[in-house]
Amino acid sequence: MIRLVRITLVALTSLSLLVPAVASAAPAVGSPTIQPYTKAAGAKTLIAKRRLPTSPVVSPTPAPAPAPTTTPVAPAPAPTPAPGRWFGYYVPGVPTSLTDLDTLEGKVGKNAAVVNFFIADTESFPQGRIDNVVANGSIPMVTMEFWSAQNGVSTITNGAKDSYLRAWAQKAKAHGKTIYLRPFHEMNGDWYPWNGTVNGNTPAQVVAAWRHVKQIFAAEGATNVKFVWCVNNDSVPATTANKASAYWPGDAYVDYLSIDGYNWGNTRTWSSWKSFAFIIGPTYNEITALSTKPMIIGETGCAESGGDKAAWIAGMFSSIKTTYTRIEGVCWFNANKENDWRVESSAAALTATKNGLAAGF
Repeated sequence: MIRLVRITLVALTSLSLLVPAVASAAPAVGSPTIQPYTKAAGAKTLIAKRRLPTSPVVSPTPAPAPAPTTTPVAPAPAPTPAPGRWFGYYVPGVPTSLTDLDTLEGKVGKNAAVVNFFIADTESFPQGRIDNVVANGSIPMVTMEFWSAQNGVSTITNGAKDSYLRAWAQKAKAHGKTIYLRPFHEMNGDWYPWNGTVNGNTPAQVVAAWRHVKQIFAAEGATNVKFVWCVNNDSVPATTANKASAYWPGDAYVDYLSIDGYNWGNTRTWSSWKSFAFIIGPTYNEITALSTKPMIIGETGCAESGGDKAAWIAGMFSSIKTTYTRIEGVCWFNANKENDWRVESSAAALTATKNGLAAGF
């Protein structure tokens, strides 16, 4: 079982919900319109805009894979389908430089709605990178990784990072535009120090730390920061105590539900080819039962080995439209790392991506 280190920020185009002011307040209802970002002068024209770590590593799905891989999982009853959907990316080196993102956007024929990138909890507010994302006409999604949780996640609740978080929130508020913040991502996976089964942590302590971070941002008035609660598709260890829903902090502390999940194909001894529905379905059902908040896929990707990647991508787009209708956006992990996850890993995969985007994303 591989344990990997990742750092992430994603930029979305312009979809947003109100962030509730404080834990005790009733969560805001509805989804007020936020004006879309526009490209900086001289930049490429946006196509089909939607409302709206420095060393990232994809977390594996270590549990042995069941043999069936194509039967979709029936979703829990959902409210109305998402009225509009977006597609974004994590791309190595972006947004410090936008060169590789520009190249990718040219290949797929559509601007990235969101750009995801990673920062550690020792890095100050990434103003330059966020400015680059905005100049691209995208919304930034910042994945904040709390490596200080190696000393126990309760240290965060007890104030060890308060000064850092206040300064970050103040600068985010001054920025004024929408930022998606994804702290403690994949908290149900034991490869991260903020998981509720390592370093003396419990899921309840992780929930308390999440709420503490959210309360600091609310106290600073950083209502433009939208909190993305993102779990891994598989809980590791796969115990009742460590299930994704055990980490739910409540509607007042969350703006978006989110899942990370990858198809590793047959590239590992523990992996086999799995459809998007097989990977996402069970956890989708689990967490959409918790809340009516909008949902996104925080990270996903597909290997080439073991099946038909182009068909997998087409199936992803189709199942989101017809079955997993709560999903409003997808952020693709476009990197050649443990596997070649990129949408352009083959001509067929790239064509499937272009077709899917042209047909309604």
